[in-house]
Amino acid sequence: MLNEIYGKLEAKGLNPYFGFMHKDREKHPTLASDLMEEWRAVLIDSAALSMINGHEIAVDNFYKNEDVEGVFLDKEGMKKYLMKLENKFRTQTKYLTYVDYRVSFREALELQINQLVKAITAEDVDEYHPIIIR
Repeated sequence: MLNEIYGKLEAKGLNPYFGFMHKDREKHPTLASDLMEEWRAVLIDSAALSMINGHEIAVDNFYKNEDVEGVFLDKEGMKKYLMKLENKFRTQTKYLTYVDYRVSFREALELQINQLVKAITAEDVDEYHPIIIR
């Protein structure tokens, strides 16, 4: 999702490395991270939990690396997850309060970035309308 947002920010002429909430770090696109937070639970977390609850992914798809802390998905697990996430991006939603029609999550990301551009241009934070999670 970070790459999806990163590309959309650049397409709108915004610098993905100049954010509001996340701490600036070298080579970290803080603005993309900021915008990703709004969608994390709805897209990333829900896709992962759906796969676990639906037994679409197994313990065997996870592994540890001795050199790096954490638990990782193997290639098969990552392929399954990315397919699930792509399907989620294509799902129609009504999370945006400022449009009265359904849009895909991918289109919703674009519309949210448009809202950010509008707020920056107008120098008015009220021009940005966060998503409402039911």
